[in-house]
Order: sequence, then structure tokens, then C-alpha cells
Amino acid sequence: MKHGFGIIGAGAIAEVHARAIDTIMDAELIGVYDHNPDKSIAFSLKYNCKAFDTAEELCNDDRTDIICICTPSGLHLEPSLTAINAGKHCIIEKPLETNLERFDRIINAGIEHNVMISGIFPMRFSKVNLELKKAIDEGRFGKLVMGDAYIKWFRSAEYYKDVRWRSDIAASGGGAVMNQGIHSVDLLRWFMGKVDAVCAFTGLIGHDGLEVEDVAAATMRFTNGAIGVIEASTAVSPGFYRRIEILGTHGSAVIEEEKILTWKFDQETDADEKIREKFSGNNSSGGGVSDPKAISDIGHLRQLLDIIKAIDNGHKPSIDGMEARKAVELVLAIYASAKNKRIVYL
Repeated sequence: MKHGFGIIGAGAIAEVHARAIDTIMDAELIGVYDHNPDKSIAFSLKYNCKAFDTAEELCNDDRTDIICICTPSGLHLEPSLTAINAGKHCIIEKPLETNLERFDRIINAGIEHNVMISGIFPMRFSKVNLELKKAIDEGRFGKLVMGDAYIKWFRSAEYYKDVRWRSDIAASGGGAVMNQGIHSVDLLRWFMGKVDAVCAFTGLIGHDGLEVEDVAAATMRFTNGAIGVIEASTAVSPGFYRRIEILGTHGSAVIEEEKILTWKFDQETDADEKIREKFSGNNSSGGGVSDPKAISDIGHLRQLLDIIKAIDNGHKPSIDGMEARKAVELVLAIYASAKNKRIVYL
């Protein structure tokens, strides 16, 4: 079955979706809508699709059955409901929404209209992260002791000035954690499990006039007893690759973007050396450390294929709405802890 895609929002991340859709044999990009007609037209010409005058027109087109929501993070609810009410499956960029009340309205609408909701977290489909998840699930780390995520990037003043919603708390939901760090927050939550308690600090150090944080640090206690930290910033020059550390009583792994820095277990297998060799080279993309456009499309491609397979076979995608909710819940707990200067229990 060939699936017709529509995209709402014609910003930078929409281009990643368009390129991924173009790569899939059983997918076709039907059209795009953006509140700025000039952006819609330019996008449609670049990606050989139709520029629609309204979101309703795009969602009610009989050729579309999947709509990608690529509007600013805090403006996902309204276009999502437009797509869902039209009976279309909904793929929503990270974060799916920026507060849980709006988030749950999307999930509940999807249930009511019997359409699939999926939140975009493409790092889960990275081959090195899949290897790490497999090793955790097999118990190779022993008892998990620590789980840490570091997202220390650089964003210029122009980055915030050129696209105003990035610095607007209502439109973005937050800064270094909600906007940049949430991919790693999701990964850490996926690897380590539920978080019981968070103590965090946030600040604005490297930029002026922003409503969102450009630095944050959080200490967490996981339900399994392990301890972890999340550090995120957009003020660190020159910017560094994302790093995840999973440390246990019988093994440890440190991943920098797509590259393995440490992969060591008390009980080594024949596959371990092959894994180290396979993922020991240089990272294939810029990782977005200082240029937000320096990211690979491959994660989005793999996730879209997962979603299409789920639709065709009538089962849930790997990251449905409830699964995508977990990372946002944790980010909001980090913000609540920093704001109220107390430990937040989840």
C-alpha cells in the first residue's frame, strides 16, 4: 500500500521529513501547509508537492493518510487535532507537546478517532543505540548503577534571533533541555527505565533576552535504584557530541553520538569486539553540536518505516503517543525542580 504524506509546518525539520519520505518506495509527499504562504510555495517547489492554502484542506485531501506535524513545539496541538479529526494518522516532531494537558488531548483524540499517534525520537533507531538497548535487556550490565546524558552544544545569538519561537517559552516549551536535549532524555529514560525523583538547576548564562534556559543540570534516582545526571547547554563553545554513559556492576558503555568510546563487560562475547570495531570510527554527521541543520536523515527514515509497518500490520509503532510522553514528563519534572528549588517526585 502506498501512503500519502502531508506536512504541516515548512521549517528546517520539515525538510528532514520530506527527504525521508522521498526515500521510501511506498510513500509519496502529497503536500505542505505553512502559515506563511511564501514558505509553503518554496517548500512545494523544492520537494515537488502541492502548497495547500489551509491545514484543513491538506488534511481533508483524499490522497493523504499520514500527516507530519512540524510546527513549533508548543504549537503541535491545534494542527494535530485538525489531522486527527480528519481521520489521518499523525506523526509529531519532538516534543509531541510541551505540557501534559495538551499532550493528553492529542493522545485521547487519537484513541477517539482510531488513528495512530507517533512522536519522533529517531535516535532510538540508531544501530549503536539498538545494540546498547539489547545489551541492557539481556542483563549484561548486571545491576545498573549510573545512567548519564550530556548534551553540551553551542547555539549563536542569531539562531534565536532568526527563528523567534526558539526563545519564546510558550512556543518552545523550554530551551536546552526541552528543545535540544530531549532526544537524549528520551534515550536515557528508554535505557534506564522510570525515574522516581529529580533535583535540578537551570539558568541563562551565554545568551541575553531569552525566555528559555541555555544551561541545565539534573540529578535523578531511577526506580531500579540507579542514579543519573543530565547536563544540557546551548552556550558551550565550540559544542560537543552528545554522550550517553550506562554503567553497571558487570559492564559499562559510553556512546558519543554514533561512536563507541567504551564497550566493556565482565563476560565478553564473540560479538563484542565486532561491535567495538563497527562503531569505533568517526561520527557520520555533525550531530547538531553547533549547526542545527548538521543532522542525518537516516533516523527519521528508519522511524517512518517503523510507523508505516505498524499501520500496514495493525499494531502500535515503536514510539506511540504514550511512549513519547515519558520524556516530556521527565523534562517537565526537571523544570519544576529548578523553578521550585526542591526535589520533584514522579
